[in-house]
Amino acid sequence: MIKAVIQWFFKGAVMGAADAVPGVSGGTMALITGIYERLIGALASFRVSMLRDLVRGDVRSVWERLDGPFLLTLGIGILTSLISVLNAVHWMLETYPQLLWSFFLGLIAASLIVLMRRQVWHRLDAVLMLTGTVIAAGIAFSTGLELGVSPPTLILGGALAISAMLLPGISGSFILLLLGLYPAVVEAVHQRDLIIVGWVALGCLVGILVFSRFLNWVLKRWHDRVMGFMLGFILGALVKVWPWQYEQQWLLPGQYEQLSGSSALLAGCLGAMLLGALTVIGLTWKSESFSVVKS
Repeated sequence: MIKAVIQWFFKGAVMGAADAVPGVSGGTMALITGIYERLIGALASFRVSMLRDLVRGDVRSVWERLDGPFLLTLGIGILTSLISVLNAVHWMLETYPQLLWSFFLGLIAASLIVLMRRQVWHRLDAVLMLTGTVIAAGIAFSTGLELGVSPPTLILGGALAISAMLLPGISGSFILLLLGLYPAVVEAVHQRDLIIVGWVALGCLVGILVFSRFLNWVLKRWHDRVMGFMLGFILGALVKVWPWQYEQQWLLPGQYEQLSGSSALLAGCLGAMLLGALTVIGLTWKSESFSVVKS
């Protein structure tokens, strides 16, 4: 049992590290480490009635139905790693933002290519992808559509992020980034702002109880349609991680240096993009190798 607990913790830590950065999916890590089906099964066992059972003191029954030891140990591993990586992300945002955004751009662009190659395309899927691209690009380019940081938006962001995290290849952090909430959440974790973190955590709970079930239901019926739309969303939102932004302008490296008076760090940014892309390629190869071995 002790060996299993240690394994669950470290597998959770791998998932947490992935969930902390846009472009890498905790669901992919769960698939690679061989716990994806067990995790989905445990989360799907959540029922609102369990909250009533807890209030009545029937903790043992709820604990057994939820696969408690597995979920608790995995959750501790995820949180430990998530906090550590988000603190590192905060430091990078403050010190080398261009390199960080370049790394994220490489991660997300490579993930998009991998997911598009896996998709079985139909004409309607392409139309939905174009629709998703236009909507996401409109949100990304329009500062007036930023949701802002408030309890409702944090709850919504947490719910959508946790639902996305359960899908191999889809990054929950990227959803927060698209909604304009990612920097605020990173700052909140760094500053130990329990209010903001608490609202996001509440949203995650809502996502597990409600959205994840709905998403699972939709995917079972219209998987290719949904994925086509989501791929469009990822494509349209790529501008959110463009490394050479200055005063709400998307610039080329040379233009950035002229307007900002700062170095574009072109070589470093290209290297960071390559590193991000290679990370996704390596994880994809590992994931596909695991799937082949399992089958």
